[in-house]
Amino acid sequence: MLPNHYLELKPSCRVTLTHRLSESMGVIIYLLILALLKDYGHGVPQEGIAVYVFLGLLTSGATQQCLDIDECVESPDICGNWGTCRNAGCSYMCLCPNGFRNSGDRQTSCVDIDECNTDGVCGKRGICQNLIGSYWCECPAGFTNFGKNQTKCVELNCDQYETQPGQTLPGFDSFLSLLRNNCLVLNNSTLSGPTRPLSTGDVLLTLLVNTTDVLQLDLQSNGHRSSSEVTKLLKTIEISIRLIAPLLTENVTRIETNHTEVEILVRRDKTPPKGPVSLTNENTQLDTTWETVVGDDLNYPGFAFVVLLSYKNLDSLKDNTSRQNLQLMSSALTVSVSNSNTTNLPQPINLTFNNLQSSDVDPTCVYWSDENGPGVWSELGCTSVMSNSTHTVCSCSHLSTFALLKGIHQKKGSGQLSLVMWVGVFVALTCVVLSLITTLWCRFVSRKRRGGNRLKQDVQLNRK
Repeated sequence: MLPNHYLELKPSCRVTLTHRLSESMGVIIYLLILALLKDYGHGVPQEGIAVYVFLGLLTSGATQQCLDIDECVESPDICGNWGTCRNAGCSYMCLCPNGFRNSGDRQTSCVDIDECNTDGVCGKRGICQNLIGSYWCECPAGFTNFGKNQTKCVELNCDQYETQPGQTLPGFDSFLSLLRNNCLVLNNSTLSGPTRPLSTGDVLLTLLVNTTDVLQLDLQSNGHRSSSEVTKLLKTIEISIRLIAPLLTENVTRIETNHTEVEILVRRDKTPPKGPVSLTNENTQLDTTWETVVGDDLNYPGFAFVVLLSYKNLDSLKDNTSRQNLQLMSSALTVSVSNSNTTNLPQPINLTFNNLQSSDVDPTCVYWSDENGPGVWSELGCTSVMSNSTHTVCSCSHLSTFALLKGIHQKKGSGQLSLVMWVGVFVALTCVVLSLITTLWCRFVSRKRRGGNRLKQDVQLNRK
């Protein structure tokens, strides 16, 4: 039976009177309202339809007020143990945290999502373990998710960080040893002997920059190194970055010294990121897309990174197999991304260089290639899009270490100029020779004619 101080017209709305009504009067008024609605063709009110009645017209001196029932207060567990109830006026909704869900009307309890039912959530070799509101990926030996338990397990080769006596550049022995130790810890390998604790990505990146600085100073002091040593340096930096970048905790990391400048962008999303991405340092700008950075979406491990590393003091970086006098017109820089297949990009990247010196010839966009030997500067796959006195824009269909070179086009220009000059000299000499022959021939003909005329005159005189 309804209490005598209000009439409930629907589950979530009440009409409160200032005057206390008797229990029987309340029932009579409620039935009267239903009858009036039915008589006017409205029928019996359906559940969920608000009925607003001005009882002041029926009861003198009475006032009314529609009050919402707060289900979140009356039923604290209405959304389950994990949901949050939010009152929304005559209805309510259950808000579920990450890892939980409810039915489409959002008025049922929040239940756990079993992410392990999704194929490939932990990669091809990862083992998924469901947790309440979450999950984690267990990686077998030889695989890792870089300490991020909700990313896919990827294969990690630690042999590439093993050092051999006399095979590494000065200062890189201890650094590569540290990288190998971190690699073995990450891929759950069995280690022989004592191990050092896992270093953070920021610490490893700082060590890499400092070691690169030392090598650049040595380069300035002792002159340029051999092509094979340059190739070894660039490969060491490449494999180091591929281990360090996934360990970084920030989305953007920048380090700049007097000799090296590096910027790394890292994205960690459930789905591959999309759209343009740009990195800029003191002398260069990189423009590409996240689609290029990620590569095949099916191999997306749950993170993506792009790196722009610039060497400020490698202006004497040359290949010793070339007979040309090559000179860098920009800083040399390395571009690296999480996508391992970068030999033939679906979309080219754009690099905008600051020209470090003015020149009367257009610079050449080049990259360091070690495909056919110890290493040379090559133009293959790179073209100059625009060039003026201050900037040059290069478009390249692959990734590597890039720079602007002065010597190649200057040499070609000089060769073309020499060829034109010799052709001009030959044409001029030919004209001179033809002119001399023509002059001599004309003189010969003229003398012959004059001689014939004189002979005729002498014959005529003799006849007379």
